[in-house]
Amino acid sequence: MIMALEFRDQTSGQRPPGRRSPHNGTGIQQRYGETWQPGAGYGYPGGSAPKKRRRAGAAWIAVPVLCVAAVVILLLSGVLGGTSAPLPETKPTPVETPEPGNEEKPAGELSAIREQAEKIIPGYRCRYLVQQLDDRMLENFLAIYQAVANFQTEVEFPSSISVDEMEALMTLIYGNCPELFQIDGNATYYYNSVDRDGEKMVTGISELSYHMDEDTYRRAYQQCDRIVQEVVSGAAGLSAREAELHAYRYVTGHCVYDLSTPYCGTPYGALVEGRAKCDGTGKTMQWILEQMGIVCLSISGAPLDGGNGHQWNVAEIDGIFYDLDATADLGNQGDKLLYGRFNVDDHLIRDLYPIGDGYLSCFTIPGTDSMSGSYHARNHTRVESDADCGPILAQQFSQVIQKNGGSFAIQLAQSAQLDELSRIFGKWEDAERFLKEYGVSLQGFGYYSLTQPETNVYQFTVYRDS
Repeated sequence: MIMALEFRDQTSGQRPPGRRSPHNGTGIQQRYGETWQPGAGYGYPGGSAPKKRRRAGAAWIAVPVLCVAAVVILLLSGVLGGTSAPLPETKPTPVETPEPGNEEKPAGELSAIREQAEKIIPGYRCRYLVQQLDDRMLENFLAIYQAVANFQTEVEFPSSISVDEMEALMTLIYGNCPELFQIDGNATYYYNSVDRDGEKMVTGISELSYHMDEDTYRRAYQQCDRIVQEVVSGAAGLSAREAELHAYRYVTGHCVYDLSTPYCGTPYGALVEGRAKCDGTGKTMQWILEQMGIVCLSISGAPLDGGNGHQWNVAEIDGIFYDLDATADLGNQGDKLLYGRFNVDDHLIRDLYPIGDGYLSCFTIPGTDSMSGSYHARNHTRVESDADCGPILAQQFSQVIQKNGGSFAIQLAQSAQLDELSRIFGKWEDAERFLKEYGVSLQGFGYYSLTQPETNVYQFTVYRDS
């Protein structure tokens, strides 16, 4: 939630009209499938949001001899380096299965299946979750990947897998393969009567559906990839941290939060239409960062007290993993950016949206326990203690006053500090007295403020009051 206050020098003048941040921080209701979803989440900007509950799938007789049931899955319809990603339009390529006894490869040498994956999947070595699949699971994953890339409606798995494994693979296809944005999330899979440890084993997919036809997707992909490569080229020569910031500023500056468009949950919505929600934004950030050679994954979660979920990214910068959420800044540009969830620890996102079982039960999600790479920590606008608050604010106010006005944001380590600042800057006289203690005068200026309680960010816009 974002709250706004305005104060000015009472001697003269009016505040000129200005654009407020478009975020109100509240979750916007999103519809989900009725049977199963890949994790809990895929839906929101910062703030309270409704969670989605996983339900059991419906089963029925599908194939009398080989199959005993079929489960209809409606995956979330709107959930959620350095070289150009090839357009995924080649026909499926059979994956070579190692001969018995030859499965093991020397350290550093890829197996035949992983060599195949590297050829097929753009940015494969940056796909953190895909890298966790063993060769058996990766072979099945490639079967689905190539089927989706070629608009096939059926998939036969090279080896049978459990229902949980099937859900894990579909979570990766839908949530962590941003280039495959043609799939609409509907799939029907079937399993046979062969049990492994009491589990029925899935043998294939009988129906995949798409919300774009093939020609439309090919054109849309080319549009998206062209923009992605332009962003990547614009970061040439930058460090990983600077390149990540470049991508963040591009996406937030060229897209607004909107869940009313058909493709708002896709990179096409974010990059071409300029309108997306959290999963469209997260997949777009993943696509760009992977093309920059930065490890990035998309994850989702939902609040424990009910409400919709949220999708965000985890990025590895200089060997440290951080949570990254561009959705919280969508529509903001320049000094209006808040950076409240740029390279932050798990408290600022995961405490609000615990990661869904679809991820935790099947993958190892990297922990994010450092704020050292956050925008505010790097730019000395993070307030760790009460003693830091006055000097940091005085410095920021002085800088914008010298420029005859502007905006800046600070991030506080504790919510109590945010409350105290709101009290001080809630009255002109108190604010003026506070800043004078640090040698800053507001004479001739006014200010208005925005707060984002979910991230403990306090933004000030100072203007000439004349």
